[in-house]
Amino acid sequence: MKDYLRDYTTAAFRFYAQNDKSAEKYKKKVYIQALEDGMIREGNKSGISKPTETAIIAAEGAVSLKIAEINDMEAVEKVIAELDVKRRRDIIQAIEYVYFSNPQKDIEDIKAKVHIAEIYIPASERSIYRWLRQARDLFAVERGLRVN
Repeated sequence: MKDYLRDYTTAAFRFYAQNDKSAEKYKKKVYIQALEDGMIREGNKSGISKPTETAIIAAEGAVSLKIAEINDMEAVEKVIAELDVKRRRDIIQAIEYVYFSNPQKDIEDIKAKVHIAEIYIPASERSIYRWLRQARDLFAVERGLRVN
């Protein structure tokens, strides 16, 4: 897999973890934030319980602007579901230890995270990296990314 694809897929897994591991929650968060912003701009005192049509349209537009992020998160969810169905708990654990733990921190500590995964899964470093590659490959296919 090319480096740009590895970086993109890794970022997608980490983004998913940074946003409550739920595409649906992320969509709601974006929608509600845009709705609240629209209500504030319009000076609507009735609050979010009675949004104006303009605020609703703006909120829907905000969600559509985040469609790439939402699609990435949904692809991660599908990858994890597929691995679960295939009973590949080892790969899921590798994802959790390496990509999901402290996702807001710089990715430079990936080697340390792989080492932690080695200890707790337990598995070899080589296995961890192979499993992560398999997860990234599944993501790329799910997302329809060009893999040459």
